[in-house]
Amino acid sequence: MNKFLKKNKLLKLSVLSGLLLACAWPTYGFAPLIFVAFIPLLSVEKSLSSSCRKGSWQLFGYAFLTFLMFNVITTWWISNSALIAGVLACLLNSFLMAITFQLYHIVRMKAMPDNVNGNLALIPFWIGFEKLHYTWEINWPWLNLGNVFASNPALIQWYSITGVLGGTFWILLVNILLFNVIDAYALNKDRKLICRKLLLPLLIVVLPIVCSVITYFKYEEVEDPVEVVVYQPNSDPYTVQFNLTDSQIVDRFEENVKPLVDENTDFIICPESMMQNSCFESRLDNMMYVKRFRQFLKDNAPNAAIIVGASTLKLYEKGEDYPFSARQYANGARYDAFNTSVFIDTTETLQLHHKSKLTPGVEIMPYIRYMPFIEELALDLGGTSGTLGIDKEMMPFWSMNSHAVPAPVICYESVFGEHVTEFIRNYANVIFISTNDGWWNETQGHKQHCEYASILAIETRRSIARSANTGISCVVNQRGDIMHRTKYWEQDAFKCSINMNSELTFYAKNGDWIADIATVLVILLIAIAITNLFVRKRY
Repeated sequence: MNKFLKKNKLLKLSVLSGLLLACAWPTYGFAPLIFVAFIPLLSVEKSLSSSCRKGSWQLFGYAFLTFLMFNVITTWWISNSALIAGVLACLLNSFLMAITFQLYHIVRMKAMPDNVNGNLALIPFWIGFEKLHYTWEINWPWLNLGNVFASNPALIQWYSITGVLGGTFWILLVNILLFNVIDAYALNKDRKLICRKLLLPLLIVVLPIVCSVITYFKYEEVEDPVEVVVYQPNSDPYTVQFNLTDSQIVDRFEENVKPLVDENTDFIICPESMMQNSCFESRLDNMMYVKRFRQFLKDNAPNAAIIVGASTLKLYEKGEDYPFSARQYANGARYDAFNTSVFIDTTETLQLHHKSKLTPGVEIMPYIRYMPFIEELALDLGGTSGTLGIDKEMMPFWSMNSHAVPAPVICYESVFGEHVTEFIRNYANVIFISTNDGWWNETQGHKQHCEYASILAIETRRSIARSANTGISCVVNQRGDIMHRTKYWEQDAFKCSINMNSELTFYAKNGDWIADIATVLVILLIAIAITNLFVRKRY
């Protein structure tokens, strides 16, 4: 009976952690809940640590339950595009989170079993896991803990120093310190002592917020305006977008944009994958839509440039080296397909950026070079599917008529802060995001994606103009405020000015430096654990 009651209690604690994590998440949650969300799961870990030897691996099951609830409640909308994809994404990420928590548990038990601060080992392991999601092909940094404050830019102005991973460190540190206070109170009911112990975690919560709020209200953008027009065509990706001709797409564009542009317009930003008639890049100049866009600029906005999403192809010459992503024609010729941002102005020179942070299962089948047969499992979300080619260098666009140097960020890339800083270090002074969030319908998916742009603005101190196919299009200022927000599922276009900024933040210069420290700590902890294991066996 006691065993059953204990198991029931641990299940409830695991469920509670999962609910707290989910209820903190944007855009419907209450972010401060994140500071206590790990406490119930840490209680489970402590309980099992003191139980039988099997208890060590029982933790994985409880942790998996916690993180499965977290993933399902916050990212269930992935199943809108494909049910299997949604199920697999939630299961896989929950598994990876649970494995991370299990590894922390094993190493803590071996490296510092009796240390009251041993739970701090969770921090480098978890940060290491989140960094992995930025770098490998099964990338999914959507639920990295620091993203939880995306709807509260006033609280996280210091992300310009640390990036999102600094938020993760903050969250876990507070959870662990509060857990230690609760644990101490369970052993010693001395309220005065506990109140003194509470001071540290409370200060760690409050001080960054106070500093951030002060920075938020003191931050002033240098007046260096660039005039942009943001276009939202509102084409349903399931029924309309990929059935329109190039001519129809351009007609709708001209109808909505023409009243807003003049000789003062610098840029017109269009969404990802707006032009779906795939063409080899060597022949792109001859595409009807390129010619019409150029003529539109000459007639209406001669100093402007259009940035538009398109599907493009590159043919490799015989004997030319090609990447693993290259596809093969029946005659043996190799080519790459790209999700491309195309820069069009009145000159005869096109500039291209190929999306480089690809969406797993849609734009890249992870590690296909080792398992080529899984390419057939790629989801088709319209346009070109399967593993796409990428750019290896993040080069911004350069305009002949404007001092603005835009970073062309495509959809999913906007969640990868360090990736975007490569554009910034190559002199980008504004960020343009082109995206297509219509796959998720009226769910939290497109709302979360929009809010995450606030974090990117803070990390880089760059103004952002965001064009979405079906919403939300907007601009974001350098302190992370979202403005000119369009409604979802409405055709729209708007004109506004945003400020350029060429200063480099500490984060833009140094990237995810916190992850580098975490990696060293993980290696050190594992080394201590292995050493202790051999010592115990020897004696």
